[in-house]
Amino acid sequence: MKPFSKWTKQDVEEEFGLSSVRDSPTLQTWLTNIQAVSDDEAARLGRLAEKLRTHAHDWNEEELKIYFIAFLLDFVEFYQPSYRPFLERELSVNYAEDKKIWGIVDFLVASGTQFPKEPVFFLHEYKKQLDTSNDPLGQLLAEMVAAQALNSRPHPIYGAYIIGRHWYFVVLEGKTYAESLAYDATKDDIMQIVGILRHTQLLIDRIIHSGGLNSGA
Repeated sequence: MKPFSKWTKQDVEEEFGLSSVRDSPTLQTWLTNIQAVSDDEAARLGRLAEKLRTHAHDWNEEELKIYFIAFLLDFVEFYQPSYRPFLERELSVNYAEDKKIWGIVDFLVASGTQFPKEPVFFLHEYKKQLDTSNDPLGQLLAEMVAAQALNSRPHPIYGAYIIGRHWYFVVLEGKTYAESLAYDATKDDIMQIVGILRHTQLLIDRIIHSGGLNSGA
């Protein structure tokens, strides 16, 4: 009965039989089939990147979340009739006899209106740039494994963890996962980050329309 915050990458791999792969067509498609932002959006994102560049070493988790993450997510329409974003929600799964995985998730997109039902996408950590006291990938993978158990049909689970200015995108399919290189949100990478997040919203739409998620409260 270990919470998400206590899992490491090695723990998750050993407990759930996961392995990492370098070549993932699903990850490659997710990260590359993205649309460019408009000139107006590029200007806004440039100002946001400069703000992060100035404060990345000083903000705590809440400040990073409020002053940067929230503004970045405002570029993406995760609020839809069949799903929505949730903040600071608890997930809990009994995955074996007397074994439970649970915890509070920073940000997730899931079906449901009042409470998350079937999660598809996670953002994890919001950590300070210099704080490396735990294992954000391990914690994210634990959340994604829980999501697999909560979904009624198998499909990829998407996620990202954030350490200060750096974003890492992760996809979990069955027992394998793949992780991107770092995207630096203080540079032009911020345009790609928004493009990837918008592509994520389209992928969630496809999963739902194919019957992969149950909507409703």
